[in-house]
Parts: sequence; C-alpha cells; structure tokens
Amino acid sequence: KLQARDLRLEYTVFNMQRNVLSLVRSLRRGDSLERFTQHDALRLTTGLGQRFRSSLSFSVEEGEDGFVDLANGKLKLLCAAENNWSAPKPTLSGLDSPAEKVAVVRSALTPLDASASWASLNQLVTRVDDKVVAIDASVIQRKPLVDTYVRSGSSFALEDSSVCLLKYLKAQGVRVHMEPAVETIKSAGAAFTARQSSNEVLMMAPTGFQSNLQAAQDNYFMAGAKGERFTSNEAVRNKVLEEYHGLYHVLTQEAGLKVNLMSYTELHGTPDACFPNNWFSTCGDTLTLYPMKVPNRQLERREDIIEFLKTKNYKNMLDLSVTEQEAPPRYLEGTGSLVLDHIGGVAYVAVSERSDVKLAQEWADKLGFKEVVAYHSVDREGRAIYHTNVVQAIGTSFAVIVGESIRDEAERANVMAKLGATREVIDITYDQMDQFCGNVLEVENDRGLPVLALSTQAYDGFTPAQRETLLKHVAALHHAPVPTLEAIGGGGVRCCIAEVF
Repeated sequence: KLQARDLRLEYTVFNMQRNVLSLVRSLRRGDSLERFTQHDALRLTTGLGQRFRSSLSFSVEEGEDGFVDLANGKLKLLCAAENNWSAPKPTLSGLDSPAEKVAVVRSALTPLDASASWASLNQLVTRVDDKVVAIDASVIQRKPLVDTYVRSGSSFALEDSSVCLLKYLKAQGVRVHMEPAVETIKSAGAAFTARQSSNEVLMMAPTGFQSNLQAAQDNYFMAGAKGERFTSNEAVRNKVLEEYHGLYHVLTQEAGLKVNLMSYTELHGTPDACFPNNWFSTCGDTLTLYPMKVPNRQLERREDIIEFLKTKNYKNMLDLSVTEQEAPPRYLEGTGSLVLDHIGGVAYVAVSERSDVKLAQEWADKLGFKEVVAYHSVDREGRAIYHTNVVQAIGTSFAVIVGESIRDEAERANVMAKLGATREVIDITYDQMDQFCGNVLEVENDRGLPVLALSTQAYDGFTPAQRETLLKHVAALHHAPVPTLEAIGGGGVRCCIAEVF
C-alpha cells in the first residue's frame, strides 16, 4: 500500500510538472492566459489526479469507471491513461478482485500530452453483457493494446505485453461489436451473439475463366473491358488471375479472412465458377444448394466441393436445384438472389428470371427466416436487374441500396422503411451501381470486427461522405482492383465470396 501511495504521489508530481511546462510553452508562443479554462486550471493544480485515480491506482473501488468485468468476473479490464502507464509493470498488487486475469488497456500510439487520451475505460469499451462489449470506430484507429496479467497468489504477474485488445478479447471468448451494431441487434430482438458476417469463406480462383455468353443474355453488367484488347481466352484469363491475386492478398493478409480456395479448368465447362455464392449458401446448421438459370452454371455444383462443405458438419442439406426440372423451371441463385439480414431474419429479393419469390419464401420458411421482402429493381432502360446483390448490401448496422432502381413508390418506401428501422441506409445512384458499389460484402476480420470487402472501382465510386459513414459501421474498407473481372464477368467482389457460417 505504501508503494502504491508513493507511486501515485510520484505521478501526480510528474503530471503537475508536465502541465506547468505546457502552460509556459503556450505563453511563450504568445497565447493569452485567458484561453485556459477552469478545466485546464484543475488539471494544472491536481496533476490529472482523477484520470490517474480512475485508470492506474491500485486502490480504485469496484464499480468505478476504471473497471469492466467480463467472463463471469474471471476477466477484469483496466484502463491506463498513457501519462500514467507507458510500459508494462512486472506485477499488479493491492487489487482486491476475484478475477483470474487482468488486462490493462493502453494506447501506445497516442502522444503523451494528447488531450484525447482515454480518461476512463468507458470511453474505450461499453460492456453489453458478460461476454459482449461494444467499441467505437474512432478507438480502433488508435490501435488499443493490452498488457495481460494472470493471478499469482494475492497479486497478478505479467503474462504478455502489447497484445492487440481486439484479438485478446476474441481469444477470451468475448465478442466485440461496433458501437452502432448494439442498437441494431436490440431493435431486431436478437441475441448479441448473432452474426451478420463470417470470417471464413469459400472462393474459386478464376483458373478456368472466360466470357460466358450464356450468362450475357440477361447480365447487362458484362460490357467488356474498356481500353483492353485481348487476343485470346488465355490472355483474358491471365489478366483476371493477376487481378485475383491482389484480391486474395487483400482478403487474407489485410482483412485476415480464412479463405478456402478452390480452382477449376476449362474442362469443367464452367466459365463463371469464380462466382460460387450463386450455387450454395450456409446458414445456421443448413447447407443449401440452389437452382441456376444458365445451363453451364448448373455444372458449378461440383460433388467434390459439396463433399468438402459437408466436412463443416452441417446437420441439414436443402437441395432446391430440383426446381430446374419443373415446368416451368424456377430459379433462385443463392446470395446473388437473396440479400440476407441474418440478425433480423429478413431476406430481400429483387424479382427477376433468376430470383423466384415463391421459392425464396419456401427457403425462408425452411430456414426459419421471419420475412421475405420482395421488390422489382430495374436499370435505366427498365430491364430487370438480374441479381439482388448488385443493387443491395446489408451489414450489421448499415445497408446499401440503389433506391432509384425501385420504380414503384410503394415498394421503394417499404424497402427503405424496413432497412431504416434497424440500420443506417446509404442510398446510391445508378452510376454508383455501375461501379459495383452495391456489390459489396461485410465480412469479419481476424480480430472479430466487421470490415467491408469491395473492389477499388466500388471504393472510388462511393463519395467521401459515404465512405466516412461506412467507417462508422466497419473497422476498415478492404479493396482491390478487379476491373477485368467486373467488366467481362459481370460480377464484383461480393460475387466472388461465398460465406461459410
């Protein structure tokens, strides 16, 4: 206790000296003394004692802002303002707590004299429940770290230092939500363990890619690569593969996704197989196979990949592909046709030849989704847009929609109201749709946070204000240029990714 008292006094004196120097430097610059507020005066005379007491002092009482208890009281978070704790301490003593682990949170990249330093833990994380916390987007940019301690008798011994806070919480079984997501989940009446996005995905490298003339009949996004002249299918494939390498790097090395990467050849006869999200999806404990309109896309349902997916131990398999044989046939092309609100249990469907509403309702009934919201979306020429996921995207707490593509006012009002009830809506234009701004996907990074996967064309298509809005809801915008794939394949980054829940 005496050591703790002396340490507090030492830092109090240090903080007083630092603030006096700050005042002197300011006056030397010619600043008026009147610019200092009462708060500045208190800081000067108390040496930031309150900030020190709430973040480092060993005598802080339970329930103050310096503590967040998690995992049934077995884990305790403390906040260390940088001017008090600039390096890990070998031991923590005098802490009266039954916790088995203590993590001291700090921002090593914040200047020591920054007024934005965290005064209390509640400025950093909000406890939602025993295994869930919420974090603000601005905090993520400051790369919070933790020094971790484990109980050693009556004190705590240093276990590790400078560990990423978010990775540490994930390892301890604590789920981290972006701050706006908490209200979304509450509004939907879902559990805080509900997940909109996944860290694991399946992708198909475009090793057998070429332009698919069968799909071009109603995919008007297949316009051809502008400014590019390819002499052969091999030249096209090599260019697309070059772009895909960059996308794979961004998703695995920057976003930290677990990517199950498959491939195919021309012998498979499936030129569009690099868009696997159209023939299967996973949701809950169910693996679903979907009916495809284009004959050579039906061949994408490969038995070897289905067998691989079965190793993920899904209890049920729903095979809707049999509707291809009905008269007339009905189609529902996976998460190209279905844009899913996993948290709220709502499936959105833009009606087209590839998206049958009754079949979507059958899917929703079998998987326990509460509602199907159907609407008609058309391009500038009034032609039905072939897939829902080029006009709409849904994240945990945001949604993107091409509002002007829904010409029926009642349908548009219904969709906007439904989305706006639980999410911040970003309404994009036809021009932005052409840049694949609607074809984006929220995924979960290796720290357990939502991030957005998109093409560089889509990233550039969003306005600076829209990108700023997105960054309130996701930790990062991970993008890569895939212009040849978009132009010749008619699909963007979202189409390349099939989530594995």
